[in-house]
Amino acid sequence: MKKIIPLIISIALLAVGMYLSVDIMINATNIGVYHYVVFSLTFAVAIATGVFAVIFLYRKKDKKINWLKNRLDQWSNLSVHVNRAGDEVFSELPIGIIIYDELFDAKWINKFTKTIFDGDIIEKNLKDLSLELRDNIEKDNQSFIISIQDHFYDVIHIQDNRIIYLFDTTQREEIKKKFYDSTAALGLIALDNFDSETKSFDLQEATRIKGLYFGKISEYAEKFQCYLKSSDDDSLILFMERSSLEKMIEDKFSVLESIREISKNHGIRVTLSMGIACWNCESKELGQYAQNAIDLAEKRGGDQVVVNIQNQKIQYFGAKSNAIEKNNLVSARSHTMALKEEVEKSSNVYIMTHNIADADALGATIGTLKLVLASNKPVKAIIDAGKVDITVQQILEDIAVTEPELTQYFINSQSVNDINNDSLLIVVDTQSPRIVMSIDFYNKFKRVAVIDHHRSSDEGFLDPVMSYVEPYASSTVELISEMLMFYNIKDKVKITPFEATIMLAGLVVDTNNFTFRCGTRTFEAASNLREYGADMVEIRRLLRNDYKTQITIAKCLENVEIVLDHFAICVLNERISDKTLLAKISESILNINNVEASFTLAEYDPELDSENEPLIAISARSYKDINVQVIMEELGGGGHLNSAAVQMAGSNLEQARNELITILKRDYEIGDEVMKVILLEDVKGRGVKDQIIDVAVGYGNYLLSNKKGVLATEENLQKLKEAKEQALLEEENQKKLMQKIKEEIEEKCVNVYIKLGADGKPFGHVTTKQICEEFESQTGIHIDKRKVELPVEINALGVFTANVSLYKDIVANLEINVLEK
Repeated sequence: MKKIIPLIISIALLAVGMYLSVDIMINATNIGVYHYVVFSLTFAVAIATGVFAVIFLYRKKDKKINWLKNRLDQWSNLSVHVNRAGDEVFSELPIGIIIYDELFDAKWINKFTKTIFDGDIIEKNLKDLSLELRDNIEKDNQSFIISIQDHFYDVIHIQDNRIIYLFDTTQREEIKKKFYDSTAALGLIALDNFDSETKSFDLQEATRIKGLYFGKISEYAEKFQCYLKSSDDDSLILFMERSSLEKMIEDKFSVLESIREISKNHGIRVTLSMGIACWNCESKELGQYAQNAIDLAEKRGGDQVVVNIQNQKIQYFGAKSNAIEKNNLVSARSHTMALKEEVEKSSNVYIMTHNIADADALGATIGTLKLVLASNKPVKAIIDAGKVDITVQQILEDIAVTEPELTQYFINSQSVNDINNDSLLIVVDTQSPRIVMSIDFYNKFKRVAVIDHHRSSDEGFLDPVMSYVEPYASSTVELISEMLMFYNIKDKVKITPFEATIMLAGLVVDTNNFTFRCGTRTFEAASNLREYGADMVEIRRLLRNDYKTQITIAKCLENVEIVLDHFAICVLNERISDKTLLAKISESILNINNVEASFTLAEYDPELDSENEPLIAISARSYKDINVQVIMEELGGGGHLNSAAVQMAGSNLEQARNELITILKRDYEIGDEVMKVILLEDVKGRGVKDQIIDVAVGYGNYLLSNKKGVLATEENLQKLKEAKEQALLEEENQKKLMQKIKEEIEEKCVNVYIKLGADGKPFGHVTTKQICEEFESQTGIHIDKRKVELPVEINALGVFTANVSLYKDIVANLEINVLEK
């Protein structure tokens, strides 16, 4: 706008001058000199202004043209540098570039790519260069990381142009791995059942045995470069880095077997529980994760390690032995009091069990109901229609006739409307929210208590107010019957003979008529229920099969298929809605002579809806020599050693049967060809590490392919022999060394000084750390304080003796002379 202002003024002046000139000529009678002067000046100014405007405008335009010309020159020069830079990127900079065709053959590469692949790769297929590279490209991934010859590369893949860029990020990945490997891990260790198992020993012997346990744990910690510290009498704390934890996982925590061996040698049932957490978080949070892990290990029965690593599924190691039965009732009493406290501060109480409730679930529900009634609290038991098995349905019908007053406490979950923040839900016979009778009902409660006998998993209830989980128990009824003894204050718990009979029926079913998983406390629980009037004859009546079920079982027995002489398979050619039928058939088949394991298969549909795609259910039962749990686990199920099951989706009866037979033949078929295998690790039901076993060829190949064993060739047998001889030699040398150290320790005495108060009493007591420090300073011999055990607390002057666990059964007696400082 500013550029055209002079031009506008010029035109305006010219117009004014012309107007005045015309006006003068028309109206003026006498034109004088004055008029000519005004007219001339006006035209002169107008013309000058116009000329100025034109010059000004053209000058500006010329500057603009010159500026644009200079910019073009600069751009032209810059493009030369850009081209040179592009050439340098393609040729000189450490960036790999590959252009490939539709067949994934490399058609052009730059100089650095030759360095990456150690040579020219033109016309080579990407699959031959790197499987990682080919797989990611076929998945249309745009960016990813691959490794080539110990180097790591970020890859950018431009699919439309078929171009691949590789950026060397080895240093970054090494730093990440170093950070990853150095992530802190915290472990908590406890000796299971130590006090109860060693109570018959004198103090010195018990202390010596504990020293053996702690010494073995200390050796294991030192082997994997962990820091070990005692926490209390039976507990230890373990610190390590993730790299050490990964090695321990690869080792499968062989310390568990070492502890079992010590227990076996001393005829006691002490095992080890360990919980380990590895998270990149604050120490307090890491400690909580570790505590949760060891709690889970102990809830699952002990004798195992539970590992919780960030962003990974919880891992379980060990648990090769059945849960150890605890010989005392301290736990039962403490949990009973905890439950009683929670019940009595509740406004109302509900009891619920798992979906498709069985006899143990119903018996536990009735027993818990009676406990709560003793506290005079409003209570109901959730029994949803269609969510119990056939046996329970028959028992409920009997209850309605025999004890109708009991039915007033049974209610459907849909009819409940009085739940508040003070309401308590007691869940029995399960600790998985996923399989409770009504998940919607469970979600309404803020306070939940749990009583169960199954092994814990990582899907337990979140922060229950009370959790009584004992995997050693045969059934939940066993636990409830023990709780009756402690809850039964002033004989307030009233149980009728029929109710006691139902409870005992649950115990009978879960133990298969006192055949499996029975301990002394199982029979004590049965005896307790008998005192309430439980009738075994009535139990037999309650557990009888109906006519149709009995006919089905009989027909199945006629059509049993015997595999490998000792395995029985029965395929039920009808769709079922109750899985207990399969269990009954499998248990009946076990009565056939020479049958060691039985498997019953059928299509399972809880709703019996022909439009639904049924699952294939398998129920497995066995005697102790055959582990059906591992077989069902391979098919996607689980269970216990002699009782397991699976539900398979996307399969049919024929496929499931063939898959089962394949596993049986692979694992157990011994034909003309027998493979000798050296086990590289303990294999459940087969043998222990370094054991030489004869197996079927199929199972042998399975062990080899999964690196669980190696062929027992002459070369491998010689290596095994040499390794054993070397281990024996090292053990013998270690024994001699420890024996010599024992003699040196016992030849010496350590003086320890303590302060006495005005009353002659010492301040505090002498610690193992103080003893070891004084002994080293006085003799030059170092002793690990973790291997020193004091039979009694030293809190006075005098001469005392400490036990130093040096190696297995080598224990030195250290004389301590406590003097006044």
